[in-house]
Formats: sequence, C-alpha cells, structure tokens
Amino acid sequence: MRRVTFLLLAGPHPRSRRLDSLRSLAAAAGACLFLASGASLFIGIAVAAAQSPPRITRIEFSPVPDNEGGGILISLLGSGQCAYTMDFGDGKTERRSAALPDRVRHEYAPDRQYLVVATPDSPCEGVARAQLDIRAIERGIWRVSVEPGPATDAPEIIATIEGRGACAVMLSFGDGKQQKIEGTLPAKASHTYEKPGTYELHAVAAEPCRGDVRLNVDVRR
Repeated sequence: MRRVTFLLLAGPHPRSRRLDSLRSLAAAAGACLFLASGASLFIGIAVAAAQSPPRITRIEFSPVPDNEGGGILISLLGSGQCAYTMDFGDGKTERRSAALPDRVRHEYAPDRQYLVVATPDSPCEGVARAQLDIRAIERGIWRVSVEPGPATDAPEIIATIEGRGACAVMLSFGDGKQQKIEGTLPAKASHTYEKPGTYELHAVAAEPCRGDVRLNVDVRR
C-alpha cells in the first residue's frame, strides 16, 4: 500500500529555469508535478511514500486464572491488520483476522509441550513460532520482555522474566555475557551493552522449573 501526499505551493508562474528546477526536485522525490495555468499559479507535488506492511513478530503465553475460565492466553504480537491461521500444536487450528496485537484463549492437556505457529495471509508478513511447555506455566518462565534502562552514557536494557515459582534462570544477553538469577518469578535484570546492535536474549530455567525463551533485542543509544 502507498500513501500519496499533495504539497500545494502558491505563487506566480515560474520562469522556465525555475520550472526545470522544480521538475528535477519532483523527479528526485519520486513525485509528480502539476501546473495550473493562470496569473496566479498553484503548483501541486504529489509525493508517494511507502507504507510498512502489517507484520507478525512473535508469540507470548500466559496462564488464564481459573476464575476467568482457565487455559492459556496466547498473545500474537505485531502491527497492522492481519488475517492469519493459528496452529495450536495440538491438532487444532483457527483462522482469525484482527488488528495486532491479538489474543486468544486455548485449552491444552497438561504435562506436554506444543509448537504454536501463526502464519499470515498476504499482505501481512512474518511467521511466528513458539514452544509452549505446560509445565512451565505451573513453575517456570512464561515470557521475557525488555525496556530501556536509565543509563544515558551507554545502551542499557532492563529484562523482565515473567513466570511463576522459585526458579534459577540463566540469562544470556547475546554479547557473550551471562547472568544467573535465582528467586521467585517474576524477576528483573539490567545489562549494559558496549555498543548498539541486534542481540539475542536467551533465558533458560533450571530443573525443576521449565522454560526456554529467546528474544531479539534491538539496542540503540
């Protein structure tokens, strides 16, 4: 999809040299130049700007309280309006159309692992896959989220490990550094990167807890 913006410039009819300059400027911008005749001339430049297509980015899980029906809440993150198929990994699928992020509740059998996949229809882009371990919902990691840290002199993040129970979690920041976190989830950890870039954050829970979560982090100053 492309968005067209009209820029209207009012003024007297330009001389030929100035007109050539305006045409060159419009061509460089991928635009069209419209000239209206008359003593007072309106110059309209129609600029076509590319618009990002809707995109699926990732899947997250969290338990639904028993007093709200129980089961697992599946959150599909992304942007824009998407039609997609959700494969729940247990032999069941559902076609949906929604403005992302979208959320759907699903019932699973206990003590098993499932591969959940969201596949979009064109023009929506991106395929998201996530491993769901039902045992991790009872005791372990559900998801990891990241926000910018308070430091101003270096790129810093604060990672929040969402989950349940007392767990030991090894957090790898994607730059060769790790941190072991022990205690009751949810838990937070801060990390400073030496330089901007894209890093894979990896959180793994040790037995008897469950959970293995990976997340790409775009770090900027």
